[in-house]
Amino acid sequence: STPSNSSAASDVYKRQMICGCWYSFSDKPFPQIESIGMIPLENNTPEYDIAADATDYLTQKLSSGSAYILAEPSSADGVITGSIISYTRKVNTYDENEEPVDYIVKVKARITFTQRNNDKQLWETVFEGYSVFAIGGDETLAKQEAVKMLVERIYEKLKSG
Repeated sequence: STPSNSSAASDVYKRQMICGCWYSFSDKPFPQIESIGMIPLENNTPEYDIAADATDYLTQKLSSGSAYILAEPSSADGVITGSIISYTRKVNTYDENEEPVDYIVKVKARITFTQRNNDKQLWETVFEGYSVFAIGGDETLAKQEAVKMLVERIYEKLKSG
């Protein structure tokens, strides 16, 4: 007897689910790294609290839904270090009278990911986050959005290697 279409479709769906789950849990770029420690980022800009905000956002991101366990840097398998290296605000768009319409803020960080037990540098990368805000808009909010984008990019690099 041949299986009904719904039964065959159900079997394919189950296989895809099993394969999908297997792939996502086993595809870590550094299998030797199970836990990550975060040393607070340094601030090499005049922007107050920007490094602390980035550290807080990244710590939150790592502790929620990460493929890694968040741990103290002294006992973690991998350690994140780095610094915020620039913060800029420039006119992004001008109108037909060459008057500014909005600004773009950019935050850059140099981040290093190291295997703690042998001090092997796994990668070092410069990341950037940005956000646009209107003239008279909220630069503080734009800065937070730029930092969150920066953190998302760091997190994606941790997941992909």
